[in-house]
Amino acid sequence: MNGRNTLSSLRLGNRPRSLSQAGFSMIELLTVIAILGVLFTFMYKGFERLNRYYTAENVKAGTQQSARIGVEMMVQDIRLAGLNPMGTAGAGVVAASPTSFHFTADVNFDGDVADPFEDITYGVNLDGTCGTCLQQTNHLGTETLLGDVNTLALTYLDDTGTAIPTADLATRRVDIRTVGITLTVNRSAGRDGSVSRTYTTQVRCRNL
Repeated sequence: MNGRNTLSSLRLGNRPRSLSQAGFSMIELLTVIAILGVLFTFMYKGFERLNRYYTAENVKAGTQQSARIGVEMMVQDIRLAGLNPMGTAGAGVVAASPTSFHFTADVNFDGDVADPFEDITYGVNLDGTCGTCLQQTNHLGTETLLGDVNTLALTYLDDTGTAIPTADLATRRVDIRTVGITLTVNRSAGRDGSVSRTYTTQVRCRNL
């Protein structure tokens, strides 16, 4: 009789459950959560590195472009230094130093250099209000053209292509024929520190 009852109970409900019926144990759930945590950590760090890379590249490109634009603005005006089509304006180099260049040009062909944009100075922090900005000064005042300027270095060559010593610039400014420009822009790139880009060119002053 007892043997029959035992056999009947096994048939009805006391058989061991299959794995699909048993579900996950607590240890298995914790293991899965830990694995997912590790995977998400790697994914987050990978995304963060990728984001930092794109940020740094965008800053590099923007910094390079800003340096180029700043120099090109200077080049366009410096190329006209000394323009004197009427022969009465007395245009030329007013002052030259390693960090600034002051010149005049009769750009409207009226025989003088008394009009706006005919008496121009380029330099860094000309008005003393910004420590790291490229500025232009003319009869209309001082205008900031570019910020985050780390270095502006100007050199001057005579008609033989020989560099004029800095100590002689005050007395030899009439000998200037070419201006060398080196502009360095430095900008923050977040966690990657800062990005520095330098743009260098030479301008032949056609009217000197």
